[in-house]
Amino acid sequence: MTRRRGLILPVVLVLTGLLALILASFLFHVRAEVAGAQAQRDAQQARLAAESALEEVTYILRQAKGDSSQWFDVPDRFRHALVWSEAFDRDGDPVKKMGSRKEVLEAGRAPETWRYSVVAQNLDGLPDTLRYGVTPEASKLNLNTADEAELERLLLKLLMDLGVENAPELLATLLDWLDEDSETRPGGAEDDYYATLDSPYHAKNGPLTTLEELLFVKGWNAALLYGEDTNRNGILDPNENDGRTSPPVYDNGDGILQRGIAPYVTVWTTEPGTDGQSKTARVDLNTAPAVVLAALEGMTAEAADTIVALRKTLEPQALLNPEWPVTSGALDPATHQAIREKVTVQPTVFHVEVVAYGDHTKLVRRYEWIVALRGGLPQVLYHRDLTRLGLAWPVDNDELLLRGR
Repeated sequence: MTRRRGLILPVVLVLTGLLALILASFLFHVRAEVAGAQAQRDAQQARLAAESALEEVTYILRQAKGDSSQWFDVPDRFRHALVWSEAFDRDGDPVKKMGSRKEVLEAGRAPETWRYSVVAQNLDGLPDTLRYGVTPEASKLNLNTADEAELERLLLKLLMDLGVENAPELLATLLDWLDEDSETRPGGAEDDYYATLDSPYHAKNGPLTTLEELLFVKGWNAALLYGEDTNRNGILDPNENDGRTSPPVYDNGDGILQRGIAPYVTVWTTEPGTDGQSKTARVDLNTAPAVVLAALEGMTAEAADTIVALRKTLEPQALLNPEWPVTSGALDPATHQAIREKVTVQPTVFHVEVVAYGDHTKLVRRYEWIVALRGGLPQVLYHRDLTRLGLAWPVDNDELLLRGR
């Protein structure tokens, strides 16, 4: 009898241990499920915060589409904008009052608060800075509609700045992809090349649908499209300046960001013609960088630099007048007449990039939209989730904000 009683204790201990293990496993599973549900909830909240940003941007654009001072670079409006907080409204937002999240984040546990920043590359500003605003697609040259001479002036310069040795051949392959015929240009490529690939396809012989379609064209790759800027923030990050140490392995480590061609070209623009009915792709005089303006037929690099310099000194109302390059002395009448049908001060298609985040969580979502304002109503032409590229934008770097102003 004593022997049987001696066996019961180990059995009870084993059963107790098994039950404890099962309970621990169950609790771990429950906690994992709760954490997963919370992460999914936060991701959805961040998505809704980003969509709130899009709604606000489109509202502003509808009110002041031609006035770039309202949407091109406005940190007070587009940096750390509050969507919702359980503790305060927009008028009581401590970040809005302080102009920074530094104290809020350093204080520790923050109330549930969702924000967004509308961000963009600062092509005309100091290196490694950013803008808080949207980008007109008309600030870029349309690959589908630009003259071959204009494409040559812009792309050859950009590609040579990237250190590309076969820039003329790359231009030829692009033009062969775009033109309607099947005749191969010198250095170009048509179906006779694409049919020999492991996964063959036809040359488009038509306009590009998206910018990424360039990756199907012979010789073109992501290094040409985005340069060293693999996370597409217009800022030279450490991994983009360390040679072959980390991706991208093709960065040259020279301390200067090579952007690629993507910030300077588009496939989306359709601006109203002078008759108010026809549509054409025009370049925005008020936001296009000098290298894009200089590519236009009839424009010189010096005149483009003058336009960029003078427009920073003029009042927003003055820039609404399409004649301002002449009245300000930036262009002589003959040059202005030569580019008149190629430029605009009323862009209608915009690139909107948003990062959405919370004060109480490290979760971040990043999205981009191409939005067209036609007939007064916004139309989303393109949308992509860029979260896989990381936050990238240093929205909490207050020193960078001041340096970029």
